[in-house]
Amino acid sequence: MVVASAANNNNNNNNNKNKKKKKKKKKKKKEKLKKEYLRRLRLVLGTELSAKNKIQATGSLAVPVLRYSFGIVNWHQEELQKTKKLLTIHGQHHPKADVDRLYVPRKQGGRGLMQLEAVHAVEITKLVEYVNRKEDPLTQVVRTHQHNTDSAVLQTARCLRQKYRKKQEK
Repeated sequence: MVVASAANNNNNNNNNKNKKKKKKKKKKKKEKLKKEYLRRLRLVLGTELSAKNKIQATGSLAVPVLRYSFGIVNWHQEELQKTKKLLTIHGQHHPKADVDRLYVPRKQGGRGLMQLEAVHAVEITKLVEYVNRKEDPLTQVVRTHQHNTDSAVLQTARCLRQKYRKKQEK
């Protein structure tokens, strides 16, 4: 009896250590992605390109770094809001100028910058729709796991759907 309970305690300690290691790895990966995004953004903003080309370069060089991690790494909205500050520092956006105009397409009079929060919402929603639509056996396992654990990705997708529906009703 005593030996069995000691073995269970050992297993629990190992599981807790493994969970802490995984959390630490995820946090490191998240920091690495964030640093790479900011590095690429600074690199683009430091060039002598025109404003239009800087925005396009940001969309094609910097944004994909984070975009591919959406749905895998758990991002919070506050962590995705560094772009405006860097644009202001590099003289591409006035501190008192309208922020919404940054994200309006160029054809409609805006700057055409991709809003990371919106890209995050789109990617999460597409990922959940893909998992729900696919009939592959492995994807079905993911779907059942997702519904059983009520993952953060699923919660985010539900929240985004509700916001989108409210906007559609208005």
